[in-house]
Amino acid sequence: ASLRKRSLARGQMRRLPLHLSLVVLVHSDTACERSPDACEPVILVPGVMGSRLRQHTRVPGALQTSSSHLWLPESHRLLARSALSSRSGVLGGLYRSWVKSLDPRGGSRWSVVEPDRANWGVKGVACILKAGRECVSTAKVFWDMIVALEKAGYRAGSNLFGVPYDWRLAPTENKLCADLATVLHHVTNNTRHRKALLAAHSLGNLQLVHCLNRVFSAETLAKVKALVAIAPPFGGSPQVARVLFSGAEMVSRLIISDLETRDFARQMPAAYMLLPSERVFGNDTILSLGTGDPAAREDYLGTAADMGALLRKIEAHVGPEASGMGQAHAASLRADMWEAPPVPVVCVIGAGVQTHVSFGYCEGWPRSMREEPCVLRFEDGDTTVPVRSAQSVCDHWQRQKRCLSPLSTVHPQRYRAEPFRSECVEVVHLHCKGHTMEAEGEPRGGDHCTEYHQRILHKRPTIDLVQSLAFNVNALEPRYSARAQQASELSDLVAWLHNSAAVALAPVPALQSAIDGWRASLPSGLSPPEEEADLPSSLLAAWERLKGRGLYEQAIRGASTVSTHAAIATGDAKADIEGTVAATGLPAERVEAAVAAARASSQAALGGGMATLRGGLGPL
Repeated sequence: ASLRKRSLARGQMRRLPLHLSLVVLVHSDTACERSPDACEPVILVPGVMGSRLRQHTRVPGALQTSSSHLWLPESHRLLARSALSSRSGVLGGLYRSWVKSLDPRGGSRWSVVEPDRANWGVKGVACILKAGRECVSTAKVFWDMIVALEKAGYRAGSNLFGVPYDWRLAPTENKLCADLATVLHHVTNNTRHRKALLAAHSLGNLQLVHCLNRVFSAETLAKVKALVAIAPPFGGSPQVARVLFSGAEMVSRLIISDLETRDFARQMPAAYMLLPSERVFGNDTILSLGTGDPAAREDYLGTAADMGALLRKIEAHVGPEASGMGQAHAASLRADMWEAPPVPVVCVIGAGVQTHVSFGYCEGWPRSMREEPCVLRFEDGDTTVPVRSAQSVCDHWQRQKRCLSPLSTVHPQRYRAEPFRSECVEVVHLHCKGHTMEAEGEPRGGDHCTEYHQRILHKRPTIDLVQSLAFNVNALEPRYSARAQQASELSDLVAWLHNSAAVALAPVPALQSAIDGWRASLPSGLSPPEEEADLPSSLLAAWERLKGRGLYEQAIRGASTVSTHAAIATGDAKADIEGTVAATGLPAERVEAAVAAARASSQAALGGGMATLRGGLGPL
């Protein structure tokens, strides 16, 4: 039905005179244009191979610098044809040169690789391969989501941003954390918004968790509304072990062969972050070598020891082309995915596809490295990431902390009736055969399970979920006030601090007993420095105030006053007057005087409420 409506609209547009068509286009109205407060900023972070990379090269002695796309290059069709050919002649040389340039270790002092940050990064995360002005369907990244957000009124540089990054490198080596922090500070310093929603896919989630847990300051973290983790491989993927061992198709065999993908992936530090986690797959056999000969069979479990042993074995056999595999694996183990990030998270887990988790090779070592394996076992997932890989970690995060759930505030009936009793982490399963599953050009009831891990970004339920979290529906109300909304959120936060956080503090007598024990443990004749003599009493006094109700009640009372009077004190006086006159029929002069008096009274009350709010929050 929507397709018929759009085609009808296009037909009507064709019949309009040119000047009328331009008027229709110019005056198209969106929710973001009607109420800019409604569209909170969205920052998109792609997964592995999802960012466009550019290579900047300067010939020694020259002043000019040449720039070209490294992933994927403008000559992609030429490369595709050469990949199918014998790789000889000019095409073969070009192809081999391009594959060699993908090695992150192969750079020089005259060449540097940077993500494509054009158009506020949106260009670099939308599509990696275009045909004219359209994106090749198999090369879409956030293309469909960006189109949907733009239809709702989002605009690049205003409330829509992308953060492409060098996905070949670990987060400690690329510039993802620095670029994301820059965008977050830009959003809050140059727009009307205080926070931004992060939407990440696949490997981008692992890189973001490192930034959130290890890099960002409290100031930067405060600018993150929530993280929407789409198809997150938090517990790793057994298929990555297969890629590193014998190769597999990751993009398209028309672009790069399986064996060349294997050799390229072995030099990617980020690939080792995707290896199966011992806490999820430690008891599972991931690779079996020599299954045709039981006496020579070698089984490798999903433990760190087995994976490390296999990678070191490959490194020792292959030589320089695989150097550093063991070291890269050891470095990846330091990235702890089991520590919950300090922001609300929505885990969007793809399901409904038989996902391979165990592979068998008939040949023994080392001939098996050039063999196409058979699948020994599969389980539910999204073709790449098994459900339990993301589910185990997200469930673990839920048990670590409890706070305001992002989805329960947007959809209280669907998710939680009492948001402050729910977790900081929501888990949403999107089954590829669900009754609501559809995408652009793929109606409901079609095949939505093919390459689901990548194509989940294009599905309507995923796009709707991101939009619902980013869209502030309250901002569309006639008397909406951003200050009132902030005061209401602050009141809820203070209430949670008292009801859930302060009650967890030890009783005051227990603290007094601990201080007395500390004093008794001091050697005889030794007393604390003079400047620290009053610390125990100050600590006890602060502890009592944190355990009490006074400051919390004062802050909530001030926030309630601000929330009540902010809309009247800062609203549109002209709209209030016109609306009241139209509704009551009273003289405009009388209504204007009443509105002015109400605004003056509310402004005075607003000032008092702010003072009360600061009086409670300051001591806290």
